[in-house]
Amino acid sequence: MPPTFRLVIRTGPTAGKVHNLDKPEMTVGRDLNTEIVINDPEISRRHARLFLQGNTYVLEDLGSTNGSFVNNQRLSGPHMLRPGEVITFGERITAAFEVAMVDADATQVSTTARQMDQQFMPPPPPPVQQQPQVPPAYVQQTPFDAEPVYANQVPYSEPVEKPKSSKVLIIVAIVLLLLFCICLAIGLYFAPKELWCLLPVWPEGACP
Repeated sequence: MPPTFRLVIRTGPTAGKVHNLDKPEMTVGRDLNTEIVINDPEISRRHARLFLQGNTYVLEDLGSTNGSFVNNQRLSGPHMLRPGEVITFGERITAAFEVAMVDADATQVSTTARQMDQQFMPPPPPPVQQQPQVPPAYVQQTPFDAEPVYANQVPYSEPVEKPKSSKVLIIVAIVLLLLFCICLAIGLYFAPKELWCLLPVWPEGACP
């Protein structure tokens, strides 16, 4: 199917109007007998014409007073239009040359075929369940009121106290020593004079 074209008026008294180019030759002008009527004082009665040549239209100015332009270039002869080009008639009437092609023979996908495709489509894979991640530094989980034990860490232990029996023995020994000294002093105090003289602390002949 050959492409179809249209002329979209952008500025002027009929801005926004769309003219489908559906004839081999169409005339633009202020005259009511033209195919594309633009009622503006800058437009001549028969301002320009569009005629089909090959797969596109050709624009030709018909000796208008204010001229015809394509992409701001004034025409001095026929110009083969390309889609997207901007046409200016006079100084303030602009129009866009566009393609308006609708392929009526295009094959459309039926609803039944679409439903059959959906039936034979493989079901989506089940979602992958992520395993809970265990902190790598933990060796074992301790009760909530205790500190966790980490890998390569020496467990904390309370300092071992020395048995109290050794202290008791020392105290008993000191007490016994004091008692012995006291008893010795009392014994020496009440000992007879002859026993005092037997002590080696006295010089010879000096015992009282």
